[in-house]
Amino acid sequence: MELLTDITNGVSLIALFGVIVLSVLVKKEGTDERARFMGFKLFSFLFTFQLAGLSLIILVTGWNDIGYTWLRICITSLFSLTILVGLGYWIYLGKKV
Repeated sequence: MELLTDITNGVSLIALFGVIVLSVLVKKEGTDERARFMGFKLFSFLFTFQLAGLSLIILVTGWNDIGYTWLRICITSLFSLTILVGLGYWIYLGKKV
């Protein structure tokens, strides 16, 4: 269990750097119509991803009784993955749009 917690903490640290990189990339894009469209697409995707992940966690915890540590690992992983997937999606949008 400690190994999984350590891995989750490491992914959270990587996600922190991902937030910084994502902020710089969004700021670098500017405020024109294309950048606003990309921002709208990014945040609607992140909202959907986050909502689906939280729904999955609620669904699983409704069926099975899990402890605090597992719940913390699930929620931390969800938030970290949301940021990292969002960074990848922003880079994809930058090349596509």
